Amino acid sequence: MQAIYAAPFILLSLIAFACSLAIPKLRPYAFRALVAPVAFGFCSIVAMVFILIGAHGLGLQFANYPLAGMRGVLEGIAIYFIPGLIGAWIAVEIVRQIETRALNTQRRRDCAIRTIIALIIFGPAFIVCTGVQFKLFSREEWWPLCLALSFIVAVLAAAATYLLVGAL
Repeated sequence: MQAIYAAPFILLSLIAFACSLAIPKLRPYAFRALVAPVAFGFCSIVAMVFILIGAHGLGLQFANYPLAGMRGVLEGIAIYFIPGLIGAWIAVEIVRQIETRALNTQRRRDCAIRTIIALIIFGPAFIVCTGVQFKLFSREEWWPLCLALSFIVAVLAAAATYLLVGAL
C-alpha cells in the first residue's frame, strides 16, 4: 500500500531530476528537484496521520466527520498540503546547505550526479534480474543464488552507468 502512495512522488522526483540535468539553466537545482517531491509526499502523509490521530484522541470535531464541502477542502489543505510544503522546503534547504558545503566544486558535483544516476539504475536492474531469474529457476532452493546473481548484475549495471555518464 505504501508503494502505491510513494510511486507517483518517486516518479515525479526522477522526472524532475532528469529534466533538471537535461536543461542547462536548471542543472544547479538538480539535487533539490530530486528531493522535493519525495519530501513533500513523506511529510504530508506523516503529518496528516499524526494530526488526525491527535485530533481524534482529543475529540476534535474535524477528525470525526468526513472531509466534504468547502470546509473539507480547507481542512485537507491545512492537514495535508501545508505540512508537505513545509517539509519539502526544509528538505530543499538541507540539500542546499549540503551543496554549498560539500559540493562546492564542479568535480565533486559531477561525481555526486553520476553516483545518484548509478543508484537510480541499481534498483530497477536488481528487480528485473531477480524477476527473470525466479521465472527461469522456479525451485525454492535456488533463491539465494538468484539474489546473489541479481545483486552482482545490478552492481555491474550501476558501475557501467557511472562510467558511461562520466564519459558523456
